Amino acid sequence: MLQTNSKSTVLFLSLLLASVNAFITNQRQIAFSKKHYKISSCTSTETAKMMTSSSSSSSRSESNNEEEKELTNNDTNTKPKVIVFDLDGCLWRPEMYEILYYSGGRGAPFRSDPDNVGQLLTCGNEPVYLLGDVRQVMRQLHYESKWDNVLVGISSRTDEPTWARELLTKFELHVDNGEEEQATTSQSATLSDVFKGGPIEIAHDSKVQHFQRISKQTGIKLEDMLFFDNESGNCREVAKLGVTVAYTPDGVTQQMFNVALEAFPQTLGDVVGIDVYGYDTLEGANRFF
Repeated sequence: MLQTNSKSTVLFLSLLLASVNAFITNQRQIAFSKKHYKISSCTSTETAKMMTSSSSSSSRSESNNEEEKELTNNDTNTKPKVIVFDLDGCLWRPEMYEILYYSGGRGAPFRSDPDNVGQLLTCGNEPVYLLGDVRQVMRQLHYESKWDNVLVGISSRTDEPTWARELLTKFELHVDNGEEEQATTSQSATLSDVFKGGPIEIAHDSKVQHFQRISKQTGIKLEDMLFFDNESGNCREVAKLGVTVAYTPDGVTQQMFNVALEAFPQTLGDVVGIDVYGYDTLEGANRFF
C-alpha cells in the first residue's frame, strides 16, 4: 500500500513539474512575441518616417530644381535683337495723312511749340505730339547699356516720308517741363539718334516686305524681332512671319513695352495686346488698366 502511494506521489510531482515548465515556456513565447511586435512596430514607424522624409526631401528637391530652372530662365530671358516701331499713330499724332488731307497740306517745316514743351507745330500752327510714354521708352533704348547690342528700327507706310524724317530730327528726348530733370549731357539728342544704325523702312509697300528686307539686310531672323504698331491689320500680317508684335492703339506706353518684352518671343502669329494679354480680356485688363 505504501509503495502504491509513493508511485502516485512521484507521478503527481512529474505532472506538476511538466505543467510548470509548459507555463514558463508559454510565458516566454508571449514575451518574445510582444518584444518582436514592438520592434516590428518601431521599425515600421521608422520606415514610414524615413519614407515620408525621403518623399519630402524629394519634393523639396524637385521644388528647388523648378525654382532654379525658373530663375535660370529669367536670368537668360531672350531679348529681341531688333526692335522696330511704326511712326504715325504709334509714336506721334496726328498722322501725316491727316495733316496732308485735312489741314491743307500745311506740314513742314515743323517748329517747337513755345507754349507746350516737347511738342511741335506745323507751319499751319497745328500741334504734333508724342504719344503715351514714347519719350521715356526711347530714352531707355538710347541710354541704357542693356540695349547696346539691340538694333532699333522703323517700319512705316506714312504718306509723307519727308515730313516724318523731319519730325524724327526735331522731337527731343529730353524736355524741361518741371516734372523731369533737364539733361546736362546729350541735351540735343532726338528720336533720330535712337534709330541710328538701325534698319529704316519708310516706304509705301507692305510691312511684310519691310520686314523681309530688314531680315535680309541685318542677317537677323524674323523670330528675333519685336514690332510695335497701332493698326491691327499690320500687326496680324507681320505676326504671321514669326515676328513678335505688340498692338499699340494709343501709342507706345511703358506698360506695353514691358509686357511685350515679357511675352517675347511669340512666333505662332499671336499678337500681344490682342491674343496675348488682350486689351478686351480680364488678363489684359489686369495688366493695362
